[in-house]
Amino acid sequence: MLRTRVLTAIIGIPLMLAAIFAPGGGLFAFALSLLALIGSLEYQRAYSQADWFPKPRPSLILLLAGAGMPFIFWVSPQLALTQYLLASFAIALLYELFHAWRRGDLSVAPNIGYGIFGMLYIGWLFSFGVELRSDTTPTVLGRWQVEQGALWTLWLFAMLWLGDSGAYFIGKSIGKRKIATKLSPAKTLEGFIANLILCIFVGWQAGMWLGLSAGWAIAAGVGVGILGQLGDLFESALKRSIGVKDFGGILPGHGGVLDRFDSFLFSAPWVWWIVQMAGQGG
Repeated sequence: MLRTRVLTAIIGIPLMLAAIFAPGGGLFAFALSLLALIGSLEYQRAYSQADWFPKPRPSLILLLAGAGMPFIFWVSPQLALTQYLLASFAIALLYELFHAWRRGDLSVAPNIGYGIFGMLYIGWLFSFGVELRSDTTPTVLGRWQVEQGALWTLWLFAMLWLGDSGAYFIGKSIGKRKIATKLSPAKTLEGFIANLILCIFVGWQAGMWLGLSAGWAIAAGVGVGILGQLGDLFESALKRSIGVKDFGGILPGHGGVLDRFDSFLFSAPWVWWIVQMAGQGG
């Protein structure tokens, strides 16, 4: 398992870094929309296979609209979320009503409800990565000229990657106190603390190097250390409610996109907010 996880990381991390540092942020926005698309299809497949009655079938129209959010918001940053949601909801509702009329499917409310949730949970939260990356102010990283947004985004991923790695290895080696046996049996208090400490350290040191005050930098690390792990537990709760181990298997050793990026989805809005508030001198 560890070898598979490492091999996936060796391939995936350089690809993600290339998308992050590509000029303008367009490639990163496209990459996040692609990830959101895969995650949305994982979500739709999992819920469509749930052993419930009536069986939910999350609206594919809403899920596809959500998957497009990161790239569409990069192309049209002036587009309001309410406008986008209203148009998507109207189209999906008309389709579901037509489907109910033609086939007698009475799952209109569950289909729309799970579709809206998936649209916001996956597509909208992924779009905060685009917001974080949107600062194209030139800056330097060593001898290379890069964009400030790329460094903010790298900072977020550094906290997530190092915190997750610390939790994995500490939890495996000395972890004994289980903290969420019903949601995620492998999670331990020792791993949680290791993740939090590493996120705080990376957030503090790298954040100050990026120009933040110590207070804002540490706040970012604390938030990522807590929210990232809450995102993981939340996604585990979704899986347990459906009865699946993983949402997918596209990332060997890690599961699906939702299994790998659950911490990112909860952490990206927090780091974006920190950067916005610190930039306003708040």
